[in-house]
Amino acid sequence: MMKKLLSKVAVAALATAAGATAAHAQSAPAPTHSTSWTGTVGEDRFGDARFKMRGRFQYDIYSSDWDVGTADNATRSYVRRAFLGVQGRLTDEWRYKVDFVLTPGASEVNVDDAFLEYVQDDWSIVIGEHNITSPLEDRISSLDIPFNERSSIINAFEYGRRAGVGFITGGANWSASAAVQGESLNNAGENFAVDESTAISGRFTFAPIFETSPEGVTLVHLGLHARQREQGDNADFRYRTRPLNGRNTRHVDSGTLVGAESDTTYGVEGAVQFGPFGAQAEYMWLDGDATAGEYNYSGYYVDVYWSLTGESRNYRGNQGSFGAIAPARPLGQDGGIGHWMLTGRYDFIDLSDDIGGGSAGEQTAYGVGLDWVPVDHVRFKLNYAVSDMDRAVGTDDEAQIVTLRTQFDF
Repeated sequence: MMKKLLSKVAVAALATAAGATAAHAQSAPAPTHSTSWTGTVGEDRFGDARFKMRGRFQYDIYSSDWDVGTADNATRSYVRRAFLGVQGRLTDEWRYKVDFVLTPGASEVNVDDAFLEYVQDDWSIVIGEHNITSPLEDRISSLDIPFNERSSIINAFEYGRRAGVGFITGGANWSASAAVQGESLNNAGENFAVDESTAISGRFTFAPIFETSPEGVTLVHLGLHARQREQGDNADFRYRTRPLNGRNTRHVDSGTLVGAESDTTYGVEGAVQFGPFGAQAEYMWLDGDATAGEYNYSGYYVDVYWSLTGESRNYRGNQGSFGAIAPARPLGQDGGIGHWMLTGRYDFIDLSDDIGGGSAGEQTAYGVGLDWVPVDHVRFKLNYAVSDMDRAVGTDDEAQIVTLRTQFDF
């Protein structure tokens, strides 16, 4: 019930904040510990208040080829994401951010980030819908992740934004955060007699090496995170993952784990950067207990990347995450060709504890990608991925998926 109260308070405060400043007021640069805010283009100012419209649009062309069940082979195009939102501040201490998810064909408008933040010099408190304790890949915006979709462990273990209260602190090369959250605002529902799910989580990151020079960034990033979830009166847990970059409903799937009232997930993460070359990796394991017995799932991914035009990824030490890459020589400027990057991924997840009656098993995936950022805030991403599904229950399969994404943001 705590999240329902927090959700109503947060949404009411956000609506009041946006309404009070929309006519006058985007945010100023945040202190070293707080959440991230985009640039000042289109910012309105009135005294200490700031206001800025923000948005993003991602359009995919998608083709899939399956070894088994070829009726699912398809080529299509669709809007993957469309966001429209606002961000800013009421005073130096009180800031807000609200992103509305405008999904074509859906009957509802959902939210992405939707929070108030109280900011001090070396800490802040976040109230509302947020993911400040999520592991590395989920802390990176969908605009800036190396591949079009996130890894199997992020999706299967259900990371993402939830409504609640969080605390974040940090410095130039470290961050620490903790949160107590209920469900997402998008899952609020209308049955107030039902106890919802809750989560307690935390994350710590440290970059023992973090140097910036004209040649680029030299970085070693390390991190730990943990999360414990309680299901309340909701449906029992279920864990599943699509093929890498896949958008259909054919999963490696644990099935519904009856009586699984709680689970605990631990993770370690790391990243290195040497100028235009870098790598990023995470490993997670999840423990739970259902009516049919205990279960243990795990997985990891490893990304490598090379900027063909020499740029480094933009690392934010106070958040332990990566931001957008701005091309050193934008297209059309002094003969520039924008930013080009090659990426590679190995992705593995083990959901083979077969106690739920689903298509449990393991999935191994490989992917390569080519990114082009002709100018800041515009990006084209071409991905090719192969996923092998070794099911303990059901038929083994393989999927080959090609995706071309066009995106812009402001």
